[in-house]
Amino acid sequence: MAGIGRNSLRIVQVVTLVSPDGAYGGPVRVAQNQSTELAKLGHQVQIFAGARGDVDPSYFGPSVRTRLFRALRVIPGTGFAGLCAPAMLPSLWRALKDADVVHLHLARDLVMLPAALLCLIRGTPFVVQTHGMIDESEKKLAKILDGLLTLRVLRASQRCFWLTPEEQTSLEVLLGVGNGTLERLVNGVPLADVSVDKGRRG
Repeated sequence: MAGIGRNSLRIVQVVTLVSPDGAYGGPVRVAQNQSTELAKLGHQVQIFAGARGDVDPSYFGPSVRTRLFRALRVIPGTGFAGLCAPAMLPSLWRALKDADVVHLHLARDLVMLPAALLCLIRGTPFVVQTHGMIDESEKKLAKILDGLLTLRVLRASQRCFWLTPEEQTSLEVLLGVGNGTLERLVNGVPLADVSVDKGRRG
């Protein structure tokens, strides 16, 4: 594509839900910070997400192409796990054709797991970041999803990023200790623009 340098990557990030009240919390902010900085480095970045409410199209930054699709609750009483965004899938499928890598902010829900399945079918390399949302759960729905797809996605990822020791332990329980894809990734934050008033120094 025009405007992409020789060393630039076509990056797709996928996150479950964007809303004006920030209901989904940390994963969205992490995706926002990552995408903004990657775009500043000259990479072409697209964000795909389910959306609820009136969200500013430039939420992830002016240089990031934001693709938002209505999030629907299809399983009552399951929180975010019962959300899906079926209209996202055809657009994401087309985007995967040209993507160099996909960053999945992975959770056990019906937005992220279908997105991961498309990556597997298309053969597009992907990494996952679980934000502590995938652990050794005893919930029936979690066990069903793990058996069907979650574990397959984790094992097929190029990297499975963790932040806290607790998250690392949970992923090792699921994947096995010594799994070569596990890697720590700290949350980046934008640098503060601090100017020093030279007249007040000393």
